[in-house]
Amino acid sequence: MLFNTFPIRRFMGAVALAMGLISAMGGFSTASAQAPKAAPPVLVTSIGRSLDSFQIQLVVRRLGVEFKHVADADADGLGNAKTLILAVGASLKGFGDAGITIKDELARTTKILDTAKAKGLYVILVHLGGEDRRDALSNQLIDLVGPRSNYMIIRDDSDADKMFTGISKTGNIPLVVIDGPDTLRPALEKIFAAG
Repeated sequence: MLFNTFPIRRFMGAVALAMGLISAMGGFSTASAQAPKAAPPVLVTSIGRSLDSFQIQLVVRRLGVEFKHVADADADGLGNAKTLILAVGASLKGFGDAGITIKDELARTTKILDTAKAKGLYVILVHLGGEDRRDALSNQLIDLVGPRSNYMIIRDDSDADKMFTGISKTGNIPLVVIDGPDTLRPALEKIFAAG
């Protein structure tokens, strides 16, 4: 009986060793094969009604990719976009001019993200506002959009509390830190070149 079970024990030991090695390397992953890629056409919109989306669309225009800028886009207006660039950062003036509240903006954003997921769109969060747009209102928007993004680009003074770093680590979402709008173009070029 011992003779018959020895090969099985040896086989099971080999399986256990292999599983241990796989675990040490981070497990099986098909993410790289299935990961969506940034590709045109692109829709740029504001999440928080700041003017940052206008700055971003200027950079996207210079990239030479097909895009559309709709500052207050809704879920029904995503059209044929394959990539969404969401300029995240709350503006009290923007809310006032639009006659909306943070609750309204969170609802609009949730619908956009739900539709983007259903359509398989690539979502890029861009936060250019730095410390100035890291108030309680902006944080609610970041907390909603960040975990549902495929990629995040932030200004270097945006992450003093490591909120973005935490979202990146938890969701395994790439996070790129830039100096400001002037260095946004190379960051976006890299994403579209990979697509």
